[in-house]
Amino acid sequence: MTVINLALSIDAPDLDEASMWSGFEALAVQMAEELPGAALAAALDELQERLIDQVCGPKWSPVRGLPAPFRCPGCGAGDDFARKGRRSRPRRFDTSAGRVEVRLWHVGCRRCAKVFAPLLELMDLHGRRRTDRLSLDLAELASQMSFARSAELAGSIGHRRATPAGAYAATAEVAGMLGVPHLGPALRRAEVIILDGTGVRAGPLRLGADCNLAIGLTGRSGSMRRRRAHAELLGLTVGERWPDMADQLAGVLAPRVVVVDGEEGVTFLAQRLWPGVPVQRCWWHLSRGFRWALYADKAPSGWGNERRAELVALLRSAIARELSAAEALKEYDAFSETIRMAGHHRALSLLEVARSQVFTCLNPELRKGLAFLGGPEIGSGVIERVMRDINARVDQGGSRWSIAGVRDVIAVLVARRFNHPAWQHLTQALRPPNRIPFRLAKFNAG
Repeated sequence: MTVINLALSIDAPDLDEASMWSGFEALAVQMAEELPGAALAAALDELQERLIDQVCGPKWSPVRGLPAPFRCPGCGAGDDFARKGRRSRPRRFDTSAGRVEVRLWHVGCRRCAKVFAPLLELMDLHGRRRTDRLSLDLAELASQMSFARSAELAGSIGHRRATPAGAYAATAEVAGMLGVPHLGPALRRAEVIILDGTGVRAGPLRLGADCNLAIGLTGRSGSMRRRRAHAELLGLTVGERWPDMADQLAGVLAPRVVVVDGEEGVTFLAQRLWPGVPVQRCWWHLSRGFRWALYADKAPSGWGNERRAELVALLRSAIARELSAAEALKEYDAFSETIRMAGHHRALSLLEVARSQVFTCLNPELRKGLAFLGGPEIGSGVIERVMRDINARVDQGGSRWSIAGVRDVIAVLVARRFNHPAWQHLTQALRPPNRIPFRLAKFNAG
């Protein structure tokens, strides 16, 4: 391994009663911003010069036919290169370590006369001004805050040339590396699959676009007070309808139960992909939809709030008293009859449509099979937390997104949140552990 010695010179003032710690701290802050890039540029310059000597021979005594660790981009030759000097104008790279300016050495192919920079060939830096790792850093910030704020924060930690447009472009680059528009399921089998969607302010339609999400619940851990769900991403679509997610979920094996929010398209998708698998209607969505149905029926607000509370109490009581599905449905039908007698047809229709899916969680075999999870899921709370994060990120300042733009941001957000395999592979490739040893010593000691 090549050893490179770099000299660090500090014009430090003598210590006296006027010396202040803040002055030396300012020196350290500036060094933290500028020294890594300068050291990397100096090291690359030295390594390039040694590489040119290796493949072309000494400066004044060229050698023909020497092999090279790179190939000519013109004819593919791997040997017999001629020295062509070093460019006077440095090549700029924005990196996670700050700005790096490198003066590129060039060689010429004696077979096709192509002149090129070996460093760009070896490290695949053609046409690049921002490195992939910096793009990943900017995209990770941009998935949590606005592009302007992410660029500002990046600027405060050394990336002074970061701009909102650069953060946007970095997010699109990283989304492409992840495989957007389709990330693909993180696993083939989950005990519980939860399907839900939210709206985002994007696209040409007045009501925006749909963001649909499928996650698989694989386990829970932690104390009873702070139970933590273990979930994996199975599918994501933005600006598409539920049937469009079928291709992503086609390879996922049948779960024990599917939890839906009550939307017709979601139920049809679940029944199409996994026929025979029981479907559980989310209780939170049921009570919420019941409230809006009563509002559409022009029911008195006080009476409607009482009926909604009565419905919630009925659902919870069925679990607490360990009723069978038949016993719970009997009470449910009695409650539905009171709504019928009051003449609220929309609310009654909602209850009737949901009837077959409300008490799936009371199935004894299902409860036994999912006992390790704490029992069957009765709501989509796990996925709702993700939806809140999505809405908090993309519903900012009344801005309206393009479908492609919002898809890229949401894809990076959910891939990072669920630690999707594509995200794991990308971070491992772009943030590898450092295996190049270095040491710090006084160069001019004595």
